[in-house]
Parts: sequence; structure tokens; C-alpha cells
Amino acid sequence: MMSRIVAGFARPSRVTHRSGERAVSVARPQTTLGRTAATAPPAGTHPWMRALLRVVFTPVVAYSLLATAAVGYAWVSLVLALADARAMPEPFLRIDAEEYFWWGAVFYAPVIVAAWLLASDVVFLLSLAARRRPRFTRVLTAMAGAVSIGTLGTLIPDLITSPLRALGVIPEQAWEASISAQGGWFVFTWCTLTVYLLLFLVAFPVAVRHSTGITGWRAAVIGVLAFVAFQGFEYVFIR
Repeated sequence: MMSRIVAGFARPSRVTHRSGERAVSVARPQTTLGRTAATAPPAGTHPWMRALLRVVFTPVVAYSLLATAAVGYAWVSLVLALADARAMPEPFLRIDAEEYFWWGAVFYAPVIVAAWLLASDVVFLLSLAARRRPRFTRVLTAMAGAVSIGTLGTLIPDLITSPLRALGVIPEQAWEASISAQGGWFVFTWCTLTVYLLLFLVAFPVAVRHSTGITGWRAAVIGVLAFVAFQGFEYVFIR
């Protein structure tokens, strides 16, 4: 199955060279696009969206947003630890659920950064399989912006609810009981996770197209595979 996908990525183009009176048709794989084509926002998008993508995928903005996401979740974990919150579901790591968020305040940020690097590697390697040779720094920048956009889907709600739980405005026992009984806070949590998923499934393929020049279903497949790697790595550590 993977060989078919890679074969679909690496569709060669044909170039005709003329020598004297004889024309020779040579198959040439599609390689690096020019700087403008590889970095331009997707064609057909609204002007305001193109402008937004140009801003988000610049190094200063992309890395600032990534740092904000990483530090933001370290802060959320610390606040939840102060609220005596319990990790739900139980963490894969051999850390007691009662103490999990104290440890999470230390390792959440490095895990998010490591997951971003892993997703960037997936995009770069699959782009090479597709006979493209993007700059790795360009892939890193675009993926940093995409990770930040997707993470905002849960980070913003968590930055609001976590202090409320720590202050007792939302009683922690009531929160945990609602999650266990699939009550209102359970529905709220899954709504934020749905937004999170949709943002990633849009942002990652857009980042692939922006940084590599790969378009259409190939960009979508690479973006989804990168997200699977990203989320799979995060899921081991983050609750």
C-alpha cells in the first residue's frame, strides 16, 4: 500500500530536448520548485487567507507561536497540579495519576517540541520520496506554525478552565465526576478535541503545500501521516 502511495507521489514529468533534427523525450522527475512557487500560499484562497498564511509561516511568528503553545501547556499542567487534578485517562507512563500534572509541568513543553520535530521529519522524508527537495528549515517553520494553530484548539479552553478548577470555581470533584459520567464537561472536552483535530487536519496539509510545493491529495496524505506521528508521540506523554 505504501509503495503505491509513494509511486503516486513520484509522478515524473517529461521534457523534450532537441539535438540537430532529432527530438529526444526524456523523463525527468519533478524536483525542487522555485522559491516563489514553494512558499506561495495555495492558489484559489481568499486574499485575507493568503496574507494570514504569509504571516503565520514566517519564522518569527511560527516559532513564537510554537513557544507559546509549549510554554502554555506547561503552565496548564502546573495549574492543574495546583488544583489536585487527576490525569484522565490513566497515563501510559509509570507516573501516579495524582502526581502526573506536577511532572507534566516539566515535560509537556519538551514533548510538544519533540513531536513537532518528528512531524517535520515525516513531511521532509515523504517529500523526498515524492522527488521533491524542500529546504528542511522551510519545513520546520511551516510545521511550527501548523502545530501552533492546531494546539490552540485545546490550549485556549484549557487556559480558561484550568485556573477555574484551581480556584474552585469549577469544583475538581464535579469536573472528574462529569468526565466519568459523560456529562456536560465531557461534551465540552470532546468539542474542543474535535476543533483541535479539524485544525490539525487543515493546517498540516496547508503547511506541506506551503513548504514543499506538493499539492492535492498528496499534500493531504503527507499531512495526515505527519499528524498521526505527531499525535501518536504526544499521546504517550500528554493527558
